[in-house]
This record gives sequence, structure tokens and C-alpha cells, in this order.
Amino acid sequence: MNVVFTSALFLGTAAIACWVVVRFPRIAPGSVIVRGVGALACAQLLGSIHVVSDTTPKLYVSIFALLLPALTLMWMCTAWLLQSLQEALGARR
Repeated sequence: MNVVFTSALFLGTAAIACWVVVRFPRIAPGSVIVRGVGALACAQLLGSIHVVSDTTPKLYVSIFALLLPALTLMWMCTAWLLQSLQEALGARR
């Protein structure tokens, strides 16, 4: 059960992030440096989130209010870094 939920959480946040990246391309940071710093900040944010499972409401809050937005932001930063790589490789051709 935990594997199914974790997989659904990761795939769901990736789908939300892909939708945001495609739907709102103007919110992407302009430079590669800002995108890289954003990815590092996102990694720090994910490392600082603790999932509390003492009670059911605390578990839901820690997953849906903290972990879901952080994972979505992580996927968005990943997509933006991949776009930077694509732009850099496309410029050389």
C-alpha cells in the first residue's frame, strides 16, 4: 500500500509540474544560475521536511501541505534545468 501511494504521489506531482511548466512558461527563471540555485534550494527544502505520522491529521498535513508542493517544485526545477540544457545544446548546433 505504501509503495502504491508513494508512486502515485511522485507521478502526480510530476504531472502537475509538467502541466505548470507547459501552461505557464513565463514563470521559469531566466538564467541557468537562478535555475541551479532554485534546484539546490529545493533539495534543501525537501531535506528539511519531516513526515509526522503520530496522528492521521498530522500525517495528512505533512504530506499534502508540505511534501506535495515541495515535490511539485522539485519537478518544476528539474524541467527548467532540462530546458536550460536543451537550449545550451541547441545553441551549439
